Amino acid sequence: MQSGLERYVVFEERIRIAEELHDRMGPHLFGIACAVHSLEQDWGGTSEAQKLEQLREIKKAIASASRELRMAIHGLSLSEKGGASWIGSVESLLASQAKLNGVRIRFRAPDFDRRLSVHHQKVLYRIIAEAVGNAIRHGASSKIDVKLTLRRNAVTLRIADNGSGFDATSRQPSKQDSGFGLGNMKVLAASLGGNLQIDSVIGGGTRIVVRLPLDDANEEPLQTMKKG
Repeated sequence: MQSGLERYVVFEERIRIAEELHDRMGPHLFGIACAVHSLEQDWGGTSEAQKLEQLREIKKAIASASRELRMAIHGLSLSEKGGASWIGSVESLLASQAKLNGVRIRFRAPDFDRRLSVHHQKVLYRIIAEAVGNAIRHGASSKIDVKLTLRRNAVTLRIADNGSGFDATSRQPSKQDSGFGLGNMKVLAASLGGNLQIDSVIGGGTRIVVRLPLDDANEEPLQTMKKG
């Protein structure tokens, strides 16, 4: 029989694997599903060349999802590889979502010369993926701006879109959003001692600001640089 410690270790490992799969696969599968639905809805009014191009993008997204799955299986998820590798993962995700959904996504981030912790990487990645997904799925946005700023004692993430918006004062997480909805994004930020603010009005788009504290307060401020 397994001891209490062994059961705990197995439980923790199951949670880790579930998080890896959600973080890596969820956004890609969402983008693929949206692209297929869009292509199906517009099939009659789409030229053969446009259909072929969209199918190629879907094929690329499937290949990316397969790579992410292999990385998760082998435990090569967001790790202590350094900021540049993590930034590349975010860029890849956003580029895929932009192409699949016909959305312009601008991403600006620091030219990293130090590392964010694994926990900071995971929280920021999840929030970016969820917020961009919401902007596309619920907000019907055509433009999304993602900006990451790293300073001496905090990292700040700003996400703004030009979508339909919603009444942020009355919005409550629904069962459909229970995986990683608005409420859960706030919980993720709070788990690192940070906070998440949402500013949205119907017809006026949505703006999200996340601030997470950093331990190494002796670093000099790092300026953001344009990524796209």
